[in-house]
Parts: sequence; structure tokens; C-alpha cells
Amino acid sequence: MSRHHMPGEIYSALYVDFDNIYTRLSEQDPALARTFATNPQRWLRWLEGHALRMMYGEGVRRRILKRCCYLNPIRYHEFRPYLIRSAFQVVDCPPLTNYGKTSADIHLVMDCMDALAHVTRFDEIIILSGDADFTPLLLRIQEHARRSLVLSVGYTSPAYAAACSWRIREDWFLAQALEEPRDEDDRDSRDTRDSRDTRDTRDNRDNRDNRDGREERRDERRHAPHDRDNSDGQRGGNVNLPASRRIRLVEAIKQLVDESTVPVPLPSVAQVLQSEQEATPDWFGAGTLRDLLEVLDLDPLVFSGGGQGFVYDPGRHERPEGDSVRDEFKMRYPELYEVALKVHRLTDIPLLSPEQYEALFTLLAEDLNNHAFSRTATVRRLEDICEDDGLPINAVQIAFVVEAVIRGGVILADRDDDEDIEPMALCRAFAQSADALCKLSQLTLENNEHELLCRWLLPD
Repeated sequence: MSRHHMPGEIYSALYVDFDNIYTRLSEQDPALARTFATNPQRWLRWLEGHALRMMYGEGVRRRILKRCCYLNPIRYHEFRPYLIRSAFQVVDCPPLTNYGKTSADIHLVMDCMDALAHVTRFDEIIILSGDADFTPLLLRIQEHARRSLVLSVGYTSPAYAAACSWRIREDWFLAQALEEPRDEDDRDSRDTRDSRDTRDTRDNRDNRDNRDGREERRDERRHAPHDRDNSDGQRGGNVNLPASRRIRLVEAIKQLVDESTVPVPLPSVAQVLQSEQEATPDWFGAGTLRDLLEVLDLDPLVFSGGGQGFVYDPGRHERPEGDSVRDEFKMRYPELYEVALKVHRLTDIPLLSPEQYEALFTLLAEDLNNHAFSRTATVRRLEDICEDDGLPINAVQIAFVVEAVIRGGVILADRDDDEDIEPMALCRAFAQSADALCKLSQLTLENNEHELLCRWLLPD
């Protein structure tokens, strides 16, 4: 007999692949990595309240009943006491091979499977790891009608992201769960920056107090996991929906757009359809959410495929800026655009124009040469500069580029300040990382496509 739930409570089991998260955090910001390791209570409190309204509605609280952390005791033994003090069951996973491979992944999988059969019915399985080897585990969790929440730091395999029920936004986790605001002004500026993309305009912010409830819900939707369009540019699957279901889907989308004062990004649409309309992983046979929206009658709403994708009402909303930029990219470089779109859909590499990439790498080099690298601070500064300069490049895209540059071999943290970083060095590292991501995603590029990829990411 499974234990009965208390009304309004969500039972969760938390599994932390410590080596994976700590190592990736250290590559980006050693200070945040140490905060993660020495102050688990801070991010545990944040996890307990993350996205509850969006996933379950009002009046619900999350109880993390099981906490397991898998740790290499030889490398990270100093952090063990902090985890124990935060009520974690710490599983020591020493290296088993000459290459440092541990058994953390198999321990985590076995414990998750045990949780699915536990006398307490866990509603959620929360996994802190970016290891794509856990993709089959996420699919098995889904088969048991449980939700899976995943936090990964750095690049995430599209297949891994698609298999989870909810992907915890990395930038929110870093900014809200790990960083300590320096003072009240810093906290206020951070809150403003995190939410500005969903505010009306700068001129209307003075009136935002009257919209706190609606804007908070919209913020959570905006930071929901990105819809992963894993097609190669072709329409796939056959939509087989009865008329009544089509009507309910359209009504849900129209209600979401009607409540918003700005175009609604595709991730928000995805989350609403998944949480309220029980959308299937293959989007009712369409294959991707983009393809599903193409066959639904959304009139008078318009679906824009620009940037991350938007649904908006042309009678109330301005045309999404990313849409016009994408159209210009396609018009100027039609052949290059098709390859870029194909790569973007399978690897999540931002679909920026060559000019945008060149400008971004120039700004990134200037920032690195004038400021000490901090993952979150660097991204924020670049986001502000892009906004001031009218460059339609958002924080998520900037963070992706920064992480890819690091993975491409450029050392950004603790480097020799006497040696300036050149934009071309960042370009080459990013292109090398992009090539590796294509191979990881099993995307085979022909000779001419590889040349176009270089033209896209490397300036002349």
C-alpha cells in the first residue's frame, strides 16, 4: 500500500551527481561551484519552491523526502560534511578505472528505480546532472507516470532535455539559488533584469505593481524549458486529433496569448500544453511543437518561427523582433540559413546571423579584457550592452556561446590578465565546439555544408 499524500503536497526524491555539477560549475565560476558544495541548504530551499505554480497550480508545496548525493570521496571529501549536515545520504563513489571513472551513474539509476517502487509514491524525481546517459532513465520515469525535473550545467543533449518533464533553467539556478545579492540595490536590479523581457516596455514599468501576479506567472512560463525541435527541417509525423481536442488546444493557446501583453514565446506554449492539455512527447504525432502549431487553426493569432518562436495577436502585440532578424538572415544568406537552421534545431546553437556572431565575439573579447570573468556577471554585462546597442541577442544565447567557447578550449577564468583575448580566438573555439556538438547530435554534414557552417560562425 502506498502512503496517502497530504492535501496540497508534492513528494519528491532528489538525486545529485555531485562530480558532474561541481566540475561544470567550476569551469564557469569557481566561486559559485564552492557555494553549491558548501551551502546545499540555500539551493535546496530554492528547489522546494521552484515552478510549483506553473506545474501544479496554487496552494501546493514540494517536500523533498529523499536526498541522495553521489560523490568521489578522493577528490571531494572536504564537501561531504556540508552535504551530511543538509540531510543528504552521501554515497561514496571512488574511481574504479585508471581514467577516473566512478560508479555514480549506476548507483543513481538503481536508486531511482527503487524509488519508483517505494512504499511512498514519489510524484517527482529531481536529478541534478547533465549526463545524457540518464536519458533512458528519464523515459522510464515517464512510463511510471512520474515527473522528472533535471538541472544540467553547460551544454545539454537535446535528447536528454526532451526526455525530462521539466528542465530547470541553469541561469535561474545560478542567479537565484547560488548567488548572494551584494545589497538591496543589486537585488532590485537583478529582479528587474530577470523579468524585463516579459514587461510591457521600460516606460510602463512604473505601473507594474498592479500586475505582479500576472507578471510572475508569465516570468515562470518564459523560463520554462525550451521546446526542442529535433527535426531536420522536414515536416514529420501525422497529426491525429479529434476535433474536440483541437478546439481545447487552440482555446488554451488563445487564453495564454490573451493574458499576455507581449508575444508569448514557444517554451511558454509548450509548458501550458504539457501541464494543462497532457501533450504527448511527440506532440500528438506532429513530431515537434512547431509542426503542431502549423496545423492548428489559431486565427487571428500568428505563429512566428523567429528566434525561439512566438505566438502573438497582431492586433495587440508588436511583431517579435527576432522574427524580422531571422527573415533578414534568410533573405541575405538563403543557402547558409538552411544549414544554420538545420544545425540549430539539432544542437541548440543560437540561430544568429553572421553579423550578430561577429558583433557578439567582439563584445565578449572586450568584456573579458576589461573585467574578470564571472559566468553570470559576464552574461549580464553583455546582455545590457546588446540591449543598449539594439542587438537582438538575449541572455540565454549569450550564455550558450560563453559555455561553448569554454568547451572549445579557451580559458576564461583565472587567466593571465596581461594577455588580451582576440575575438578570432573566441570564434575558432566556438566553431570547434559547434563541430563537436554536430557529431554528438549525430548530425552528418556534407562537405559544402561544413563550409557553410564555417562561413556562418567564422567571419571573413
